[in-house]
This record gives sequence, C-alpha cells and structure tokens, in this order.
Amino acid sequence: MSFENIIGNEKTKELLKNSIKQNNILHSYLFLGIEGIGKSLFAKEFSKMILCENKKENCNECKSCIEFENNNHPDFMIIENEEKTIKIEQIRYMRAKNI
Repeated sequence: MSFENIIGNEKTKELLKNSIKQNNILHSYLFLGIEGIGKSLFAKEFSKMILCENKKENCNECKSCIEFENNNHPDFMIIENEEKTIKIEQIRYMRAKNI
C-alpha cells in the first residue's frame, strides 16, 4: 500500500511525504474530516512509511513493512473509538504494551 492508492488530497500526500524525506516528523498528527474520506487509510500509509526500514514509499520488502502488512508490527497499534470517545482502558492497554 502507498499514497498512490489514495485518490485526491495531493497537497496532503506531498506534505506527509516531504516530512519523511526531510526527517521532520512531528510527534503527533490529527486526521480530521467527515466519515468515509480516507483518514484511517492516510494514517496507516503514513505510519507504514515512517516505520519502513528502507525509507521507501513502496518498499513492502523489509521486515517492518511485512509485519505492518500482516497487522503484526510491534510499534503500531490502532485505538478504535467507542461512541466517539477513547476509553481510559484503551489507553491503559496501549501503555501496558509499551507503545
């Protein structure tokens, strides 16, 4: 997977790609917007590129990319919101996993 699979949002794609190329990755990002516009897909692709050992957009060959594609990367976790809020139990679980 890569940003190539995401239609539109060219400015956002460039901004995120450039932050990786320039090694200027911030400590957090918010992906906001209405439901169904691809926020989760953007976040996952961006995370995968940050974690890639070869620092390529379409690597899919390094250990990190393979683990990510198999939903088994130790440094990546998704917290799904429940009723439009994140529960304290979810944060405690994440902290216990040391992510």
